[in-house]
Amino acid sequence: MRALVLAAAVVVFAASPADAQQTEAELQAAIRAAEADPAPPQLLEAANAARLLRDYDAAHELYEDAWDSSLGLLNDVISNMLLQELASGGGVDGVQRRFREIRAVVSFSPQMLVGHLGNYPSLLVGGEFDEMVLSLSRRHPDPEYRCSCYGVKAWVHRVAGRTDEARIYFDSLAMGQEASTPPGNPDAAAEGRAQLARNLARAGRTADARRVLADAMAMPVSEAALPQVRRRWAQAYAELGDVEGAVEHLEPLLSVPSLITVHTLETRWTWEPVRGHPAFRAMLDRHRTP
Repeated sequence: MRALVLAAAVVVFAASPADAQQTEAELQAAIRAAEADPAPPQLLEAANAARLLRDYDAAHELYEDAWDSSLGLLNDVISNMLLQELASGGGVDGVQRRFREIRAVVSFSPQMLVGHLGNYPSLLVGGEFDEMVLSLSRRHPDPEYRCSCYGVKAWVHRVAGRTDEARIYFDSLAMGQEASTPPGNPDAAAEGRAQLARNLARAGRTADARRVLADAMAMPVSEAALPQVRRRWAQAYAELGDVEGAVEHLEPLLSVPSLITVHTLETRWTWEPVRGHPAFRAMLDRHRTP
């Protein structure tokens, strides 16, 4: 956890203020560099430069941008640490233990928290977060809790075994997806349609899910994006209870570097509808490390 403590304390990998005196031209160059590449280290350096130039308004804005950007980086680190637990065989206990360790170091806002809960429903096992998640609302008096959050609410109910309630929220999530299409990016559009098919299946709208999945699989996808999009196709098939379709698209992903591992297939909730099927178990056995 030492690396996480460091990331939480100084997420942007900030250096201490430089000892060497910088010229005004060098300070202005640092500000321009952040405009060209607004990554956390560049933003922090630009903020420091603006402060040294006594442009405190610009420095304030740049520090805010650096902070917001660093939170995104921290969320990415946390998400991948949780995925590492699942991918390497830690299972539900492992991912929950790791999240407790992270929360002992990082203070999560409700919005940050539900993002991870929605991505990793294994964290919802046991009901620790149910009350907080179900209290979220677009009209909540506290802006930190102001969120429809249909996806994570659906998972709260599904993990607890309340299938009908989960389907209502998945249906609301799908309706929102139907109204939005990623502009100008064919790979993102293909993945978005596959995710829509998956969520329609989760909502119990089987015929709609199959229709959208067929459309999604007919869309052009680049070779680089194919593993990610294929994973979404497999999720949709799994949610439809179509084990043959799921296996067809998972098997290639188990043979190449991808987010799919035997352990994630044994643990993550999206594979639950087909996990017990003999064909699915046989696929896992074929790819187990001797």
